[in-house]
Amino acid sequence: MSTDKKTRSNKFRDSVATKEKRRICAERRGVVGTWSAFGSMGVVGWSIALPTVIGSFIGAWMDHMWPYKVSWTLTMLGVGLFAGCVCAGLWMNKEKGNILSERDRDWLCNEDAESTDEVHTVNHDAENNNDE
Repeated sequence: MSTDKKTRSNKFRDSVATKEKRRICAERRGVVGTWSAFGSMGVVGWSIALPTVIGSFIGAWMDHMWPYKVSWTLTMLGVGLFAGCVCAGLWMNKEKGNILSERDRDWLCNEDAESTDEVHTVNHDAENNNDE
């Protein structure tokens, strides 16, 4: 076998091995679908919108029960908006932690792949020495 064919064969083998390792890591990780991404956006939206609307309703009720120079509706709308943004921020930080821990797991998965690469490299060297 010529050197050119051996090089192409090794490149092909390495390419297939890399793709297989990626597939195995993806299976371990699981699939994040489109609906999951839309659900995440929905959680952030609802966690801001719901407290804002509830705050404005409470403020309107307070305006009706205790009239004052300052509009309770606007005040409570602001309080609800602030509370909703805090809740959304907390949720997003929690999700960020999940993503980072998943990235660490992927890194460990890639560590396994690199150690496997070393084994394949040793095997390729042994095969090449036997062929000569």
